[in-house]
Amino acid sequence: MIKGIMSLFTSGLIFNPMVLLGILLGICCYIYLTAEQMTDLFFDYRFYLLGFLLAFLYNFIFKKVYKEGGYELDVSATMLNVVGSAFKFFLSSILMISFISMISLT
Repeated sequence: MIKGIMSLFTSGLIFNPMVLLGILLGICCYIYLTAEQMTDLFFDYRFYLLGFLLAFLYNFIFKKVYKEGGYELDVSATMLNVVGSAFKFFLSSILMISFISMISLT
């Protein structure tokens, strides 16, 4: 388990802003919400729309992908980054909740 956590730091994945936001959300959900409230949150489509909006803003402000030459925005590649960033956000929040609950049981 320690090896897996160390690989997150050495690969740099844990320093991705969307992953950090997901970790922060997972911690806040575990501390402030009950299990029923977390279930309701993760089954609500508005939560996913908000996550995609955050990913969209992050990618179109900070991580734009340009076509060769650097003058025109590559919309398809940027939208693919939006989907990937949203996936990282949701997955890291769910895994953080799972990780904290696993540690708290021991």
